[in-house]
Amino acid sequence: MLEVKDLHSYYGQAHVLQGASLTVGASEVVALLGRNGMGKTSLIRSVMGLSSPQVRGGAVTWKERSLLAMKPHQIARARIGYVPQGRRLFPSLTVTEHLTVLKSPDVTHGWTVERAFELFPRLAERRQHRGSQLSGGERQMLAVARALMIDPELILMDEPSEGLAPVMVQHLESIIAELKAQGLAILLVEQNLYSALAVADRVVVLESGKTVFEAKAGSFAPDTLTHYLGVH
Repeated sequence: MLEVKDLHSYYGQAHVLQGASLTVGASEVVALLGRNGMGKTSLIRSVMGLSSPQVRGGAVTWKERSLLAMKPHQIARARIGYVPQGRRLFPSLTVTEHLTVLKSPDVTHGWTVERAFELFPRLAERRQHRGSQLSGGERQMLAVARALMIDPELILMDEPSEGLAPVMVQHLESIIAELKAQGLAILLVEQNLYSALAVADRVVVLESGKTVFEAKAGSFAPDTLTHYLGVH
């Protein structure tokens, strides 16, 4: 479904992606790993067509259609959802408003507000709370639920477990597993190696903007990645 091939992206003159490649198939979870500064977020932003970094080489295709000339809203309309690092919620909007801004409450097909509340019962309880009133875990739930409102076939998640308590990380893992079971493909950027391995079908590692390792999850020992990730 998604193919990134020999991607080169720049922040000004800084060459941040230097030939990164990966694929994400239907109903597949691919974990994109690497130390800080290795280009993981840059790859996600490049796929989403955001203004920076600038893509100057390579290809990004979705269902054999190039995304490189498309604007972010066009990419979203192609049914690619995005959960940004840091959640990026609106402090003054309620939980319900965050969801209905992308889909009318009158819509009864696909991902609806009520369906999102079924997946995230805690958000249903907090539906009238504003973004600034939510806990870190609740904000992350809302960021995922908001991405679902475009009825995506693929979701890009950038560091979703960042700053979460262990119990919330486990809850997030169960949500990712449930979304995969419902047919969604997920490209997951993670610093938490063991959380990523708990949900991923395949693992891709970036180092200095290049793809340096790729394998099916479960086909290697976790310490295989310590050289690339600096974990023990």
